Amino acid sequence: MKNIMLQKSDNTLYPFRPEDEEALAEIKENQVLVLKVVSQGVKKKRSFQQLKLFMQAIRVVVYNTEDPNWETVDRAKLSLKVALGFIDPNSAVVAPDGSVVLNYRSFGYENLPAMEANHIFDRAFPVLAKVIGVDVDALLEMAKKREY
Repeated sequence: MKNIMLQKSDNTLYPFRPEDEEALAEIKENQVLVLKVVSQGVKKKRSFQQLKLFMQAIRVVVYNTEDPNWETVDRAKLSLKVALGFIDPNSAVVAPDGSVVLNYRSFGYENLPAMEANHIFDRAFPVLAKVIGVDVDALLEMAKKREY
């Protein structure tokens, strides 16, 4: 069984995330499906283009820095989450030695509503630009021009 998130628009169901689109593509033509509806409320649709620009901006940083904390996409995303304080408040754990272990939230579609994504990305772009010593406009221009 697969969970595929769909969003209704003009009486038609559309894939909500890129991975949902991929999962739908795996379904055979004329295959009968059983749909169990679990509403997650009315949400403004997340922008795939916005997420793509955000990820391209991260790749611009990765390819234009020698800082080991930003040299891979995974490290850059973690460093950005630390810089933004993008902590999951419900997942802090106290280790046996008394230290607190913090977990960071995901930038993914299912974990970040549209309005919150706008706010986080607006805060993220200046951080990313500073890492490579450019202004936000230059960072976004580089991200738009190159496919990494």
